[in-house]
Amino acid sequence: MSQVQLFGHGVPMAAPVLAGLELCDVTRRRWEARPGSRIAGLLEPFLDPFVRSFLFGLEAGALDGAVIVIWRQGAGALHAYRYAVELRRLGLLPEGPPLVLWNRVPGEDGFNALQDRALAAALAGLPRGLPRDWDGEARALSDVQGAGRLGGAEAHRRRLALRAGDAVSLSAQEPRPGPRLALAGAPLGGCGLHRWLDAQGALVLDLQAPEVEVGDVVARLAAGRIDTLVWQVDPNDDLHGWRAPGLRRACDGLGIRFVDLGFVPTWPEPADLPKGLPCD
Repeated sequence: MSQVQLFGHGVPMAAPVLAGLELCDVTRRRWEARPGSRIAGLLEPFLDPFVRSFLFGLEAGALDGAVIVIWRQGAGALHAYRYAVELRRLGLLPEGPPLVLWNRVPGEDGFNALQDRALAAALAGLPRGLPRDWDGEARALSDVQGAGRLGGAEAHRRRLALRAGDAVSLSAQEPRPGPRLALAGAPLGGCGLHRWLDAQGALVLDLQAPEVEVGDVVARLAAGRIDTLVWQVDPNDDLHGWRAPGLRRACDGLGIRFVDLGFVPTWPEPADLPKGLPCD
């Protein structure tokens, strides 16, 4: 088990305060309720699926390590922190490693410095090695995928492995045929939708990937020479769907086909998906 477990979509693993630590981003890991779970009946069915999984992982003792850092800016992360703290207070979750809520706000240097100092204090005493170039490895993986030389499912698998702290290969394939596809919407934990898209064309831009930051999506779509953008959200989504109208307008302006798959489970199976991309 890594020293520091990270939870929260987009947690900046390359931040200086984390440099040299053994990190594992567990945000998209999947844990189910164990038999006789004491918390399963207390979690509302509409709770974010990654938050549910995280809480079940805590209950199972699967996140034991030195510390768990929860990235406040990640969608659903504050819910995870509050539920975990309260369920521990009630004695329904084991104590386990300490939970540290970490927050940063763009343009607020004083606030961010306070947050980083508090996190550094919580991590004091942990051994550190050479810093890993998390962002550089992620960019290199995106470049291979963007060139159409890596399938979407394999790219997603490698991204999750990278975030887990594993060594990741940058080996490439022959350029994939078919239309150039982009994927956007709610974060996905499994590769089922990616495998399905691999059969429709070349998934060259994954906008729901773990390392994607909010930025100029229009520029990314244009630079990626995207033919079709595929959109999806979780059936209980209340965090991501608001972006769909803006993305649709952006696609219209660029002459990109926008395909809305509607509700897709976080860990999709073949039965959850249509036979092919819906017609306009």
